[in-house]
Amino acid sequence: MCTIKINDAFKSLKESTKRLNIVYGGAGSGKSYYLAQMIILKLIETQRNFLVIRKVGNTLRDSVWSLFLSVISDNNLSQIFQVNKSEFTITNKIEGNQIICKGLDDPEKIKSITVKKGQLTDIWIEEATELNEDDLMQLNLRLRGENEYQKQIWLSFNPISNLHWIKKKYFDNPDNNTLILKTTYKDNAFLDEDYKRELESLKYKDKVYYDIYVLGNWGVIGNLVFNNWEVKDLDDIREQFNSYYNGLDFGFTNDPTAIVKLARKDWNIYILEEHYEKGLDNNQIAKVFKDKFEGYVYCDSAEPKSIRELKQYNIAAKATIKGKDSVKHGIQWIRQHKIIIDKRCTNFINEISTYKYREDKDGNVLNEPLDMNNHLMDAMRYALENLMRMYRKTSYSAGQLGL
Repeated sequence: MCTIKINDAFKSLKESTKRLNIVYGGAGSGKSYYLAQMIILKLIETQRNFLVIRKVGNTLRDSVWSLFLSVISDNNLSQIFQVNKSEFTITNKIEGNQIICKGLDDPEKIKSITVKKGQLTDIWIEEATELNEDDLMQLNLRLRGENEYQKQIWLSFNPISNLHWIKKKYFDNPDNNTLILKTTYKDNAFLDEDYKRELESLKYKDKVYYDIYVLGNWGVIGNLVFNNWEVKDLDDIREQFNSYYNGLDFGFTNDPTAIVKLARKDWNIYILEEHYEKGLDNNQIAKVFKDKFEGYVYCDSAEPKSIRELKQYNIAAKATIKGKDSVKHGIQWIRQHKIIIDKRCTNFINEISTYKYREDKDGNVLNEPLDMNNHLMDAMRYALENLMRMYRKTSYSAGQLGL
């Protein structure tokens, strides 16, 4: 029997017999590391097989995959497991049961997954708020067949807006076959003091974001920048527009690179495609763009070196021309439209649901958006910059501008 030291707050999860298990809460609570511990233990103690999912496959290496390797290394378990770093699989050398890590951006490979021995018994979805409801339904259908084990799904995430479909489906209408556990950094006995202070500092920057990202509460967010949006299935119309516009906001370590493809017709903005990923070099950004987008892409002008490199990779990259108050003017122009978001663009939905105006220490709303979790919001403005300039000389009433 393997002994792994875990936080007391999570001990009840390992014995759960529920079909759906939701582990959510604030940053730094240790929920993802615990689930990696639990799965490694179950791989040793049982013959269960796990499919571990992220929305985008390229995010696996620096997230769930690195957690599994850390648990194996920290507990001197390398002699028990065969680790295949190219296939992202971990196999119990004695029993043959496995962990298989996959991105949901390759649905055909998900459909064809077979385990080395036995049946697939469990699915862990990390950052589950990145998925839409159809994604989860399709994964749920993968858990079928009869054997001695109860089939289970594990969701882990930090909650965001209370408008999210997970909140509506599982929290507002709970059922008897779902376990929900909330944790925060205060439940993590292994968290260092510097990180605790960093989390607590958000209390003085924005109380709503502190409530969501630190205390792990579903956010009731006022002062939203955009209320003029809705989510639809755009499959039937996504190829019917005359023109498409792309925007790119650079990121790397702490922030994701965010790319959006959109169209505009009859004062509607259609959000059709997104990419949202940390750790991308410019050559990787170029590959993503060639795979999922086409045409010109307008980029943050603060990154001239990156724009030049993208051009060297034959990407038609252009720098934005920001100018004074470009963020405010861009927001005002976009607010004249209806924003219709394809249901698959979950990161865009998550951002626009929490994109809010700053407040001063007395709670007064300032005419400046909070510079946090706004990467696709910036990319949208970049994509539309040329169109905005065409209309810039037009006068609008305060009502038209949403003021």
